[in-house]
Amino acid sequence: MSIQAMEEEISSQVLDLPRFASHLRKAHLPKRKRSSLVFTGSGDSYAAAVFAQELSKGEAAASDPYELLTNIKRTRGKNLVIVSLSGRTKTNVELARKANGIATTTLAITAHPESTLASECDETLPLEYRAAGTLTSGTVSFTTSLLACAYLLGNLPRTIQLGTTLGAANRWARNLKPRAKSSFVFAGSGLNYALSLYGAAKINEVLGAKAEAAYPEQLGHAMLFSVNEERDLIVCLSNNRDKARQVYELLRKNDFQCSALAISGNDAVLRSLKIAIYLQQLPLAIAKRKRMAECAFLSEKKKLKLSNKMIY
Repeated sequence: MSIQAMEEEISSQVLDLPRFASHLRKAHLPKRKRSSLVFTGSGDSYAAAVFAQELSKGEAAASDPYELLTNIKRTRGKNLVIVSLSGRTKTNVELARKANGIATTTLAITAHPESTLASECDETLPLEYRAAGTLTSGTVSFTTSLLACAYLLGNLPRTIQLGTTLGAANRWARNLKPRAKSSFVFAGSGLNYALSLYGAAKINEVLGAKAEAAYPEQLGHAMLFSVNEERDLIVCLSNNRDKARQVYELLRKNDFQCSALAISGNDAVLRSLKIAIYLQQLPLAIAKRKRMAECAFLSEKKKLKLSNKMIY
C-alpha cells in the first residue's frame, strides 16, 4: 500500500542520501557559473528548482517550465537544468526540444536516464535511490533532487548524518494534532520557502487536504483572513532569528494553531534535508492516525486520470 511504501522510502533516506552524495562527489560534469544556471521543474521538482535558486543566493534562477517554454529567449546563453523524476512530463520534454540551440546546454536531473527527457537533453544527472516498488508520494526522490541541485551549485555537504533525524521528526509530527478538516499553511523565507512549497505538496497528495506555501511577509496580508485560528494549522519554518519566528510568536499569542520548525546546523543543504524529512513525517503521521492505506492522490481515481492527462 502507498502509505507503507512512503514510510519505507522515508526511512531509506538515512542510507540512500549519504550513498548518493558519495556518488555525486565522483561525478565529472563540467563546472558552470551559478549565474548561467536556470532550474525548472513541476510539482516537487519545482520546489527543488526554487531550492537551487535560494541556495545560490539568487545567482541561479528558477522558473515554471511552461513559462520558460512560452518565453524561450530566457534560456539563451544559459545552462538549462530540468528536474523531472519520471522524465516524461510533456512540458519538460517540449522545453528541452525548444531550448536546443538556444540554451548553451540542457541537463536532465531524473530517476530515469533512459527517459524521453534524458534523450532530448545534452547531459543527464541520474538520481539514485531505493524505490519501494509501489507508487507513492515523493520523498527520497525529492531529497536526492536537492542533493543533485546542490552538487551543480558546488554546495554538496561534506558528510550527511541523519541517524537521529527520523526519530525526532516522527516525534514532532505525532505531537501535532490538527483538526479533522484542517487546512495547512507553511511559511518560510529563502530555502525555507522552497521547503514550504514541498510541505504543502505533501499535504495535498497524501491527505487530499488544502495546503499553501507563503513567505512570512505575505502571510500577514490577504492570506491571514482565510485562516481559521481554531481549525487550521500554520507551520513556520524558521532559522530562529527571522521573520518566520516573529510571525510564529504573534500567531501563538493570538491563539492560532501553529508550530515552529527550526533545525540547527551550519550546512544549509544538510539542514534542508532534515527539514524535508520532518515535512514528510507530518502527513505520514496524520495518515497513520486516520488508518489510511493509500495516499489521497491514488484514491481519487477520476482526478488521478485527469492529472495524468494534464501532465503527460
